Amino acid sequence: MDSRSEEQLATVYPDLADRVRNAAARLEAQGTYILIPPDGGFRTAARQNELHAQGRSRPGHIVTNATAGQSMHNYGLAIDAVPYLSGPGSQPNWRASTPQFMAMVAAMKAEGLEWGGDWKGKLADFDHFQLPQLPTLPSIAMQTDYKATIVPNAVEHIANLWQKVARGDYDPANA
Repeated sequence: MDSRSEEQLATVYPDLADRVRNAAARLEAQGTYILIPPDGGFRTAARQNELHAQGRSRPGHIVTNATAGQSMHNYGLAIDAVPYLSGPGSQPNWRASTPQFMAMVAAMKAEGLEWGGDWKGKLADFDHFQLPQLPTLPSIAMQTDYKATIVPNAVEHIANLWQKVARGDYDPANA
């Protein structure tokens, strides 16, 4: 993985980062390299709201429907990833219908990750991957804990949430 991707992986839940690295290693052995773009890992509340405003009250195209606390990125529990077209540092391939992109999806799924491209309707998010034992979107319990414990610009303060993830507190099967 390139240094930009590693910077993003350093901000997410360790088990998620390990699974992504394992998938990336398998892909690299096949000649496919992936990128975790800026904002593809943990997002602060402020950054999430900036991205939500894009295409609405700010210039640009819409990139998310989630405001702060409504995205698994705010919890460090999701990543966005795309393959490079022709090796590290080349242009990213954002076309989910290509064999290269689908190979990345297969590698991520082989690591047990949930793919946002399997979600239906407006939820479909083709470059999004997250842990499977979590709800698709942050639950009320997660959002409550987020609002109570997060310092808006510090990834270090999500450790309490990550402990709850490790215990299975947010697993819908335990609800």
